[in-house]
Amino acid sequence: MGKLLILFAVVMAGIFSGSVHAQISLDVGGYIQTWYIADQKTELGENLEARTNGFRLRRSRLTARGTINETFSATTWLDFAGGSNVLLDFHMDARIRPWLNFRAGQFIMPGQSFDTARLVSSRLFFYERPGVTTALASGMGYDAFRDIGVMVHGSWNGLWYGIHAGNGAGRFTQAGTQISERDAFGGLYGVRLDYTITDGITLGGHISTNQQRNVVQSGSDPFDIDRTSWSLRFHSENILADRLYTQFEYMRMDVHDGSRGVALNQDDEYDLHGFYAEAGYGITREWHVLARFDQFVQKPGQGGVFRGADRFDRDSITLGVTRYVFHENREIARFYLNYNLGESNPGGLSSHAVVLVMQLRFIPI
Repeated sequence: MGKLLILFAVVMAGIFSGSVHAQISLDVGGYIQTWYIADQKTELGENLEARTNGFRLRRSRLTARGTINETFSATTWLDFAGGSNVLLDFHMDARIRPWLNFRAGQFIMPGQSFDTARLVSSRLFFYERPGVTTALASGMGYDAFRDIGVMVHGSWNGLWYGIHAGNGAGRFTQAGTQISERDAFGGLYGVRLDYTITDGITLGGHISTNQQRNVVQSGSDPFDIDRTSWSLRFHSENILADRLYTQFEYMRMDVHDGSRGVALNQDDEYDLHGFYAEAGYGITREWHVLARFDQFVQKPGQGGVFRGADRFDRDSITLGVTRYVFHENREIARFYLNYNLGESNPGGLSSHAVVLVMQLRFIPI
């Protein structure tokens, strides 16, 4: 890892050092997240199940930010835990005012749930995100919560906002190459607002729409995309007790097209909705206990499954204990043990997992 980080820094320094006269600073960092899966079981059907245990390198990410001056900078994130497509983000930023900032490139778009838009992976409280949040992001057209496009965002008097416009096809899908035909103004547009109404209480939500007509992508036949989503979120911190936080987020997605692998239900639609509710308490600054319940629901027949049932749903409970490690008042590591129990209906198919997560962060401030 050390040699790889040095090589990465040298390469990025070369990228950002185009002029010997430019006052460019380069910050390099990242984080690594390793799992030990003590036991994982998933029921696949009657008398069928899959079980596994062992180690997994879940995330191994490096970042570099080149700051040109007080206004302009460029940032990249790479992930080496997978076998391909290591580039996560590469974007340029212009900071005009605290309430007015611009971003262009490939990055996490704000017009989705808080869990996927603003909660970065190194800050997750549990070993994985709730299933409904990742399903909504994927269904709307994101790849790893990312798209190619532009964004304006900022903060003002407790309000954070983000507005974006993107291709609506995820990472590496470029207009002019992979997207070779499309009607004007087609794409994925969204807005997210988060407002701290008083110390410790935040309300937020998003709304987005992916509207595209006569799209030809990677040589496909022309197709249309017609999808919308929205969410609402409540968050509290240190209200009933110090180091106690709660969070609830509800979200919904409606699809009115059958493109990109989505199987519509008997009403020629696809909708998905669900929520997660979680709470955590810091016994001390270093030791926290947490719990989460999450659910997502689909109409019957979606995805070609359970057409005779009233609905298809998945419920999940996750319990955890976390140990934080600080250095000079800054978090550098966390270790957490999670137990997850889930059930899918109809069928009553259950699953469970015991996962130990080990994470080290060296992200520049």
